Amino acid sequence: MDEMEHSLLNAVRPEPGADVRERVLTAAMPLIEPHSSRLDLMWFSPKWQMAAMLAILVPACVDAVSEHIVAGQPAAQNRAAADTVRAVEMAAREAGLTPDDTEALVAQAIAATRPPRITSLNEDTLFQRSNR
Repeated sequence: MDEMEHSLLNAVRPEPGADVRERVLTAAMPLIEPHSSRLDLMWFSPKWQMAAMLAILVPACVDAVSEHIVAGQPAAQNRAAADTVRAVEMAAREAGLTPDDTEALVAQAIAATRPPRITSLNEDTLFQRSNR
């Protein structure tokens, strides 16, 4: 680049005055249409708003209903455990065991039919396990 190009590139360009800007903007405003994006159109659409509400409410309702369904299942497990305990008790009596031995055997059957307890680990337990 020669000297003339540098001087033209570095020259200060005059800014239009405020009145010129105002006239151009007032003349162009009726020609400019507000542009709504597709996301705006979708979100403000009643159908999409209903779909968003349902997307939130359906999992919450399923969660609420599933608690009642799961709450009914342990009763079936308890019946099976009770039947097992009764069968053990009847077998012990038919075998001619003493009442103390029958009671001990039934207690073992009850312990065997219970689901394992879920214990939460506290800080001491975690500390003890980490030091092993």
